[in-house]
Parts: sequence; structure tokens; C-alpha cells
Amino acid sequence: MGVLQQRVVLMALRRALVVDDSRSARMALKKLLEEHQLEVDLADSGESAIEFLKKASVDVIFMDHTMPGMDGLEAVSAIKANPKTATIPVMMYTTKEGEVYVGQARALGAVGVLPKNVQPHQLFEMLLNLGLVKERRDTAEPEEPETYVLDDVDRSLESQAQGIAVQSLVTRILEDQHLTLRADILRSQRSFAKEVAHELLKEQALLSADEDITEDDAPQTGAKAGGWWLRAALFVALVVACFLAVQFKLQRDGAVAQLAQAEAAKADLAATNQLAIEADNSAAEQQIQQIRDSALQGFAAILNVNTGAPMLAPAFSASLAQRLADILPFLSEMGFAGDVVVTSHLGRFCLMIDAQGQYQLAPDDLPMLSCDYVGHIDEDNNYVSDRLSVEFAQLLNAREGATPELELQALDGVSSAEYVPYPGSQASAGQWNAAAQLNNRVEVSFRP
Repeated sequence: MGVLQQRVVLMALRRALVVDDSRSARMALKKLLEEHQLEVDLADSGESAIEFLKKASVDVIFMDHTMPGMDGLEAVSAIKANPKTATIPVMMYTTKEGEVYVGQARALGAVGVLPKNVQPHQLFEMLLNLGLVKERRDTAEPEEPETYVLDDVDRSLESQAQGIAVQSLVTRILEDQHLTLRADILRSQRSFAKEVAHELLKEQALLSADEDITEDDAPQTGAKAGGWWLRAALFVALVVACFLAVQFKLQRDGAVAQLAQAEAAKADLAATNQLAIEADNSAAEQQIQQIRDSALQGFAAILNVNTGAPMLAPAFSASLAQRLADILPFLSEMGFAGDVVVTSHLGRFCLMIDAQGQYQLAPDDLPMLSCDYVGHIDEDNNYVSDRLSVEFAQLLNAREGATPELELQALDGVSSAEYVPYPGSQASAGQWNAAAQLNNRVEVSFRP
């Protein structure tokens, strides 16, 4: 099934003014607005925004709240008090939130409040409501997801299946042997019953024959002979019966002993097979854990390559966001549960103060000892959001709550660690800042 994607069609070239004392925040919003084909101007304070509006006109203003000097709400009041700028829609672009603040901003003339980590669709809807863009839709087919299979898990499951099959085969063999022994015992009982019945019939026939012979028709010696044969037959029958009874008892005891041995062998085989399965499972789990640890080390090595950034560029860059977006699905597929932690470390740059009182990188040929200040312009700023590129902020928002067992975190390094040593005090500003740029980086780690 296709997924709807929004695209923007321009009505005319529109112009926006972004007012924020944070350079990274200004550049992030500027990039988002330019994706909608808006021309963007920048101001770093409320005073400079009002001065700019005296000379130029814009279609929309994005105003930060907390700024040195005139804050955002004071600037909105001044803009709305001037008839020339009163009709320009002003959108508060700030981290402040809550119904009280939104009501206060609207009361002073702002059309609404956008968060600093604004989602692209939220910005699009705001521009659409202001009539700065219009919308049309098309469809695109999603790519088929790739499937990754761990061969070691398959081999473990196959080993368990083979063990279960062997156990079932042995059970059937023992049950067949048990049935065979029972059949042999029943056949012996039937044979013994037939022999006893045959002897009884013979004795009954002899007795009938003796009754038909009278004392007159047969001599006395014949009667005596018949009685002797009768006693002999009874004795033979008794001996045969005793022999068959003893033989039956021996067969029965032997069958019982064989059945007991078979049951014991069956129990021993089942226990041995269970131990083998548990050993295979334990070995498979250890092997899978070793593979998972090796994969995590490889992912960390890939992610921590070329993570340095210039001082004025966002530390959490767009390229790092793309690499994380490519690797996170593999972490979920391999069963990793924990945190992917991305920590920002600041480099200590050689800086000069320009005519406007702003810090700038010192010229490369300047001696290190001539720097006005050694440090970073964001070293007193604890807001991690000011170090995020637009792409990284979008990745954080997309991952939030998507997979609770795998969380992505962006942290501010309280004490920045050096990746490379700084040169000595006799170095030039260019050599010093080259080391500072490598130390101005992020580090990726995994916490199970």
C-alpha cells in the first residue's frame, strides 16, 4: 500500500525573518524554511529585528523568547505597535510552553507558538495556514524491508529438534518391545491351558471306557491294568502342569526384569538428551553474545570516525544522524537492548574579539600567545538542543518511544575529554585551532 507524502508548491517567493540569539537555532530554522522555498533573513536580537523592519518588509516573523536586552514578547509588542509592521504575522519560536505562555503571546499579537524542535509537518501546517505555501499529494511505494537472520540461532533450534526426534524414536522402540513381551507371555499362557485341557479330556475318555467294561466281560487283571495306567497318566499330567507353571513364572519374571531395564534405559537416555540440549543452548547463547559484542565494537568504530566539527557548526551533524539511522535497525535486529549514547565534547579554540564585540577564530598566522581568549563560544550553554543539526533533531524525535528497548540519547559532556593533544604555547593559532577542531566532536557508546 502506498504512503501519502506531502509536497509544497510555491505561490510566490515569500520572505521570513528569524530572530534568535542562538546561531545554531537560527541556522536550523533557516534551513527548514528554505526547504519550502522561502527567502530567510536573520537577526540576533529584538532590537536588530526592529531596525531591520524599518528598511525591509517580510511575510512572517519567527521570534525567540529569551534574548539579552529586549526579549521576544517585548519585541512583539513593539512590532504590533508600529502601523507599518502591525499586520506581519509573528510566530513565537521558543522552548517555553504552557497555556499561560501561549495566551500571553497571543494577547500581545503573536499568532501562535512553535517549539524549538519543531517537526517538518508542524512547520508546513503553520505556513499553509498563513497562506505561504499550498499542498498537493502524490503516492510512493515503500521499499520492502530487509530481513536479517542469525544463523547460530537456527543451528541451535535445529540441534534441539534432532534431540527431540532421537528421544521419540527410542520411546517407540521401547514401547514395541513391551508389546512383544506381553504377546509372548499370552502365547505361553494359552499353550499351557491347551495342554492341561488335552490331558483332562484324555482322563475323561479313560474313565468312560472303564465304566462300559463289566466285571464279567473283563478279567480282573485288565481292571488292575486300567487303574495303573490311570494313575500314571494323572502323575504325568501333574508333572507337566508343575513344569509349565515354573516355566511360566520364569518367563514372567524375565519379562518384568526386561521391562524395568528398558524403562531405566529410557529414563537415562531422556536425561542425557536433556543435558545435551541444555549444553547446546548454553553454547549457542555464548556464541551469539560474542557475535553481538563484536558487532557493537564494529558499529562504535564506524560511528566514531570523522565526528569533529568546526566551532560554529552543529556538533550533532547531519552525516552522523544518517549513520545512526542506518545502524539502529541492525541493533534492533540483533537483539541489542539498552541506550545508544551520543556525547558532545567542546574544543578549546584560539579566539579574537572583533569590532562588534563578538568572538571570532584568530588568523592562522597569529601566535598562540596573542589570542584574546582560549575556549568555546558555547561552553556556558548547557542546552544540548543548540548543538543539534536539523537532521539530528528529527532523528531524536522519530526515535522517541518508537522502540522502548532501544533508546537514543544526546548528552552534553560536562568535562570535555581531549581526543588529540594541543600543541605547545609556541604554536600558531592555525595549528592550535586544527587540534581544537578535532577535539570539538561527539563520541558514540552503547550501554546495555
